[in-house]
Amino acid sequence: MASPKRNASKSPAAKPPREHTAEEIDNGVDHDKSKVECLCPKCGKKHVMNFHWIGRGTPRKYCQSCRDSI
Repeated sequence: MASPKRNASKSPAAKPPREHTAEEIDNGVDHDKSKVECLCPKCGKKHVMNFHWIGRGTPRKYCQSCRDSI
């Protein structure tokens, strides 16, 4: 006959889903984004932007001054 301890260990312990606090939701931090050095295709200036980039090489993104002039 099996003991109560042995029977208890057979049933898997279900983890409750993690609840996010209001502070975590308000922060709105996206962990997929990071600072990436970009090259402006119009003026050739190097600048830093915060976005998700997994591609090869240097991303071609317009700098703020060229973006305002378009």
